[in-house]
Amino acid sequence: MTDATRAEAVLEALSLERQASAPRFLEELFLRFQRRVACETLTRPAGNPQAFDADAFFAEWAVEERGLVGEERARAFAWLSKNCGFEVTLARGESRRPWNGGEDSSNGKRVGTHRALVATIGGRRVLADAGFPLPVLLPFDPPGVATPTALGGLSLNVDEGGRVVVTCDARGEETELLRLDPVPLAGVFPFEEISRTPPDPSPPHETPGAFALRVLDDRVLFWRAGRMTILDAWSRLEYPLPASERAAIEKIFALDLEGISPSEESLAEAPEPATLSVFHLSPVAPDEARGRVGKGALPLLLVSSREERVEAAPGGSLITIRATLADVPPAGPGEAVRKTLVFHLVSELFELSRGDGKTG
Repeated sequence: MTDATRAEAVLEALSLERQASAPRFLEELFLRFQRRVACETLTRPAGNPQAFDADAFFAEWAVEERGLVGEERARAFAWLSKNCGFEVTLARGESRRPWNGGEDSSNGKRVGTHRALVATIGGRRVLADAGFPLPVLLPFDPPGVATPTALGGLSLNVDEGGRVVVTCDARGEETELLRLDPVPLAGVFPFEEISRTPPDPSPPHETPGAFALRVLDDRVLFWRAGRMTILDAWSRLEYPLPASERAAIEKIFALDLEGISPSEESLAEAPEPATLSVFHLSPVAPDEARGRVGKGALPLLLVSSREERVEAAPGGSLITIRATLADVPPAGPGEAVRKTLVFHLVSELFELSRGDGKTG
């Protein structure tokens, strides 16, 4: 089967009809790929991207859908885009993935080598990062325009050295997610040549152990080693979810794990409790914020205890409420409950930043 024929079969599986190489078609192709090709290493371990064969992968995927991560994922989408008529190139750089660990931990800020796809349509470039994965296409022009996403507000800029920088404004701070080497116009280095580049001497960074990631319109879901993380622009929820809860993992990540035994680090005898943290960048000065935070807080369903933290930040304070949750079911508190808790805690932080800080 030729590449073109294989690409047609993939489009059919994605319920897409081939169209002219227009921005709208690339966007739809990107979104369908992100939603249908799972980002996980439960059913398919991460492999060597230098030896990745996109045609062979899609031939297997058409029979039994499996996940794909990292640079292999970027190369798969590059192959598909090229065979749909788009001019594409791969850029190398570094990435930080906020779901890897706590917002203030070195693990959460870990830097890893990264490949991202850049497409050129009518002389204009867009970042189509299926490997991160980012939830939307980001145009190079105009730069610096924030796009609301499940991760937070994403902005793309090009620095004086030509490097592409993607930042995320979420959970009370602006964080750099990606920094890519200068990106040539597509066609300067054809994709076939890029795919045969010598192996990168620096070891690629991948999340250790089996994991699953799902980026939805309003939140990001991440599971690894018996721990579930749910991120949105305002909050971070973490709770125990052992691998034995197979049905819950399948439902959350839209996976079929029949016959799969996910590897998992052993949970401690007393696993960490479920916690929900909300964040707010307030214009109130730190000393004043410390005097206001927590006053008049109302009891909330599932919240057994809470703690507040106030840190100095440009223009005011970064305020965090960390609530410990009790009686959380194995599959988590449920999305309606999570959103209700986030709403009440974030409303409390917003109220703190108003007027004289008096509540109810």
